[in-house]
Amino acid sequence: MAMIKDALSAVPARPALFIAPLLVVLVLSLYYRDQYNKCVDIRQTRAALKEQLLALGSPAQFRLTDFTDFAWTRVRIVASVTADTISETCPLDWNWDSGERDALIASGHLAAMMFGQQGQIVKYLELRGDEVEFRGADGNHSPAAAVFNVVRKSGAVDGVTLTLKQ
Repeated sequence: MAMIKDALSAVPARPALFIAPLLVVLVLSLYYRDQYNKCVDIRQTRAALKEQLLALGSPAQFRLTDFTDFAWTRVRIVASVTADTISETCPLDWNWDSGERDALIASGHLAAMMFGQQGQIVKYLELRGDEVEFRGADGNHSPAAAVFNVVRKSGAVDGVTLTLKQ
């Protein structure tokens, strides 16, 4: 009996003082785990797209539907993202290395693809415009129209130029 009494004496008189911080920690950890997974997925998708485009050779043809594994009805391509463009907020360098996104915006080398379905954005993907450059592709495109001619870039940056197929 004495052991139980001693154990109970260690518990705060007001359980809310003990439970409330635990609930806050639990909620924040669930939120940041989801945020981390989303941001890492964006980074991995960007790397996989670049890898697939470089593997195609030059010249080649690329259908965006062959790369995506989710449903979408429109893709909006922005060849040069500005600072006020929507973005997935990813803290702690989970998506871009520290300052890299801001430097790409300042130099005009940040591109974005926003995939939509039924008026909702289902995936937002930012790309290094010096690695994956879009030409003649700004605007909205259906899955059937999102077909690109791929030409490998020559120079210091290993990348490709995607030109919308007419």
